[in-house]
Amino acid sequence: MVRTAHCDTVIIGGGVAALWTANVLKSAGQSIVVLTDSPLGAGQTLAAQGVIHGGVKYAVAGKLTDSSETLAGMPGRWLAAMRGEGPVDLREATLLSDHQILWSLPNVVSQVVSFFGSKALRGRSAAIAREDYPAVFDTPDYRGRLFRIDEPVVDPVSVMQELAKSVADVTWQVDWEANAKLLTDEGQISAIEIIQTDGSTCRLEAGNHVLAAGAGNGPFLVQIGIEEPRQQLRPLHQLVIRRKDLPPFYSVCVGNGPKPPIVVTTHHDSAGRTLWYVGGDLAEQSGVDRDESSQIQAGRAFFAKWLPWIDLSGAEWFTCRVDRAEPLTGTGDRPPGAYCRRLGNVIVAWPTKLALAPALAEAVLNETSGYRFGERFTLDLPRPGLAKPPWDLP
Repeated sequence: MVRTAHCDTVIIGGGVAALWTANVLKSAGQSIVVLTDSPLGAGQTLAAQGVIHGGVKYAVAGKLTDSSETLAGMPGRWLAAMRGEGPVDLREATLLSDHQILWSLPNVVSQVVSFFGSKALRGRSAAIAREDYPAVFDTPDYRGRLFRIDEPVVDPVSVMQELAKSVADVTWQVDWEANAKLLTDEGQISAIEIIQTDGSTCRLEAGNHVLAAGAGNGPFLVQIGIEEPRQQLRPLHQLVIRRKDLPPFYSVCVGNGPKPPIVVTTHHDSAGRTLWYVGGDLAEQSGVDRDESSQIQAGRAFFAKWLPWIDLSGAEWFTCRVDRAEPLTGTGDRPPGAYCRRLGNVIVAWPTKLALAPALAEAVLNETSGYRFGERFTLDLPRPGLAKPPWDLP
């Protein structure tokens, strides 16, 4: 026997984009279902550094860009959620730092002082007096300049925990090969057929189907027969430095190139040990082509050259890889903002940055606001657990 159920919107995915969107749509009164084939946050979300960009990082070359302007309002929106304001309640999520330190390599001090002290970034950055330098830079050996940028850093694990709470009753785990499949017709999703734990079949029909599965969007687009947009993956090879007594370090480095040489955030693993999670240009381009040993060597060489006063003896060094999923662009670069496009009853969604999850959810809400034919129901399926961040994986 086949049971047919109806909802306003099915969201396919289990990362920050899917769950933030689910919270917003549910708060707006929609009947929603979230389907994921992986633990919540697996992959891109929990491999993020947790930086809520306000766009300053994308201005390191000395000018504001489309990306920097698109991101300008995101810190405020995240901090509002962390105060419990609006449709997403992140009051119990962990704010690791309310700002980052922007520091310059010695050979670009004058450019940094000129640009980051300019009117263009007034209110988004401020020079730090020498007596207020944080522990990592509290040494006469550092001859650059420090600026405070009001871009907070959140703990992605706690964010996912809080996002999951409000939509736990409408979130289920499926296996797209074993017990769930999309029924498609000429580039549309006609239904989702699900074999439940008790062996019965549920035919789930919805007014909207949001593809918010990160890298998983690619195979779904092929299956549905959607040729545009296509997906691109931009890999990262992140560096982890772990030692129990490392000081807090939330920073963006400014060098000669258009991208920060390194971006560092501080986290704690499941055993309570402190770690520095290192991204930036080191993790891109040539870093992707390096094996783990070579990437660690490159990281050690950078710290030894530019931050030689930091004692990293006894630290554990290792790396992790992650793919960033986005719509394909002509240049292969990241699109400047969140991507949301309706194609019939399918909405293709990528936030393109963790920070842009609120903007993506708002765009999806605008695309789905006219649909109200769903009903409340339950599925006989397991609930997904929370994934582990990369430093806690075996």
